[in-house]
Amino acid sequence: MNTPTRYHPLSVALHWLTVLLIFGAGFLSEEGGRSPINIHMIIGSMLLIVLLIRIVVRFATKQPAQADTGNALLNKLGELMHYGLYLAAFFILGMGALIANKRNLFAVAMGSGSVAGKAGSLGEIHQLGWFLVILLVLGHVGAALYHQFILKDNLLNRMWFGKQ
Repeated sequence: MNTPTRYHPLSVALHWLTVLLIFGAGFLSEEGGRSPINIHMIIGSMLLIVLLIRIVVRFATKQPAQADTGNALLNKLGELMHYGLYLAAFFILGMGALIANKRNLFAVAMGSGSVAGKAGSLGEIHQLGWFLVILLVLGHVGAALYHQFILKDNLLNRMWFGKQ
């Protein structure tokens, strides 16, 4: 069995769609006053669906071997970083759903209700989750750039479109 050198094209597309949705949801948040909350919720719902599909695709397709830095500790940190990104994303989505339920936002998004109260401590936890996601994404990008420009192992090609 040959191990692929790139991720499956569907995995690549879902990865970059996840990036767009995460930053779209963050930019179009209620706190910034930049968007109606229902757009933020729709993007969050789309992100949940995309993440669930990503997990299914990950187990349904062959994956390239884990990137090797030549350092066991860095390799383990890379593995933990990926788990952390998924956990943080699901955490923030779960908190968002709790906030939406508390504030009657599901009915508001459907056009049949009014916003109830403030997000309170749930909103603060949701915001902290967002900061955690940003930190993890920055670490992820930093690690990818380390691979590409310091180790020169062409890691970025694995998560881009091209021949397997």
